[in-house]
This record gives sequence, structure tokens and C-alpha cells, in this order.
Amino acid sequence: MSWVAVAKKDFQDAARSKALWALTALFVLFMAGTAWLYTEIQSGGQGGELAAIDLLFFLLGPAGFVVPITGLVVGHKAIAGELESGSGKFLLSLPHTRRDAVVGKVAGRGAVIAVAILAGLVVAAAVTLARYDSFDATAYVGFSLLTVLLGVMYTAIGVGLSAVTKRSGRATILALVFFVVFEVGWGLVTSGLYYLSAGTFPRFPGTLPEWYLLLNRVPPSAAFSNAVYQFLPGNSTLVGQLYPQNPPFYLSKWAALATMLVWLVVVPALGYYRFERMDL
Repeated sequence: MSWVAVAKKDFQDAARSKALWALTALFVLFMAGTAWLYTEIQSGGQGGELAAIDLLFFLLGPAGFVVPITGLVVGHKAIAGELESGSGKFLLSLPHTRRDAVVGKVAGRGAVIAVAILAGLVVAAAVTLARYDSFDATAYVGFSLLTVLLGVMYTAIGVGLSAVTKRSGRATILALVFFVVFEVGWGLVTSGLYYLSAGTFPRFPGTLPEWYLLLNRVPPSAAFSNAVYQFLPGNSTLVGQLYPQNPPFYLSKWAALATMLVWLVVVPALGYYRFERMDL
């Protein structure tokens, strides 16, 4: 399979250029540092009863910010950077097709960020086992898999955006616009729509309409957060405040997971559609 060769070369290039090691160091410091910091915050440096499940929910916000940015940085020049530098001619030489290039870049760079995130989570697990009083291995593994999926998903989004243009500068702008729209500005849009509908801004906790909850989980990191809240135990109070007792399928945990998978596939597919018709 030609895309496998592209993915293997991308992964090896990241290892040789030390990019893989730099990313791994970043996530080890981030995950393990957060695990240690949370211990100090909760216990005031004096020790105390700490549960690892609380750490996972504490990690949710920082991970939902750091991982998407890192994924976009890893993926956003995957195609455009090669085309601009001239190495795209080698990338697209036989037997590689443009589809192989996009799929291979998603797989290769997705593997790079997956390895880095997993390394960080493994070290954080060691810190957790050493300093926390209870450790739910199943919850930790579930959180780890969802976090890796978030990283791979955002890397795939970056690659898809990169395939839209031949200029790395434009790819950077597209990645920035995507992040601002879906991770910064989306909440303003949904709150504005709610205000137009109800004459007031949404309040938490409180009963919120299903259309508002659905729109709020459209952004990739929001789908990730909802999946974590609904799949992991120990957060039933918050989930009960945000969702009806028997939510429709489109507000279920499986729908949140499906939203992540849609982002993983659709943006690279649209990027490939544009790339396939691009005059190089």
C-alpha cells in the first residue's frame, strides 16, 4: 500500500528531525506536571485523599486546548509545505497518488502525536500511582484513548486544511481561522442564538434546549469534552445538570464520539477533493 510508505517516511522524518522527541517531552511535562500540580492544589501540599478520576476531569480543560493547537501545528503544513518547497514532486512520484499523500500524511503525523500523547499519559500515570490514593485504570485508559483520538483528529484536520492550498502561509492562516471559529468564537455564536430565542443568555446549571446542547458539541474539542463527561464515571452530577435523564441519541455519548470521527474523516476528505483538482 503506497500510503503506508508515505506514513512511514513521515514518521521516520519526525524521529530523525527530533520533532517526535520534542513533542514527547512537551506532553510528558504537560501531563505529568498537571498531575503533580493537581495534587498540590487539592492537598495544599499536606497530602490527603485524592482520586485519579478527579485528575482526569481537571486535565480536561488544559488538554482540550493544548492538544488541538499541537495537532494543527503538526499537520497544517503537511501538504502545502512540501508543495511550496518543491519536495511535493517527489511525494507525488509513482506509485504515490494524491490520495496516498493525504492518507499517508494523516496516518504518519497522527502516529507522531499519538506516540507523544501516550508517552505523556504513561508518565502521568506513574505520578498518579505514586501520589494518589485511588486509581481507576479503566477510566484512565478511556480518557487516554479519547485524548489520543483528539490529537489524531486535529492532526487530520490540519492535513486536510494543508491540502487546500500550495502555500504554507495560507495553510497557517486556514488553521488559525479554523481554531478561532470553532474553539474560540463558537460559544459566542450559540449564546447569541440562544439570546435571540429566549431573550436571555444561557445559565448553568439550568434546563437548556436540546438544539442549544447539540450546537455546543459541534466543535471538535467540545465533542471530546462531552465524550469524556459521558463515558467516564464520577461526574454524574454535572452530566445530570447538562442533559435530560434519557437524552436523545444525538446528545448521547456515542453521538459525541461519532462527531469526533466525522471531523477525523470529513476535513481530510474535503482537503483531498480540493487537492485532487488542484493544478500543481
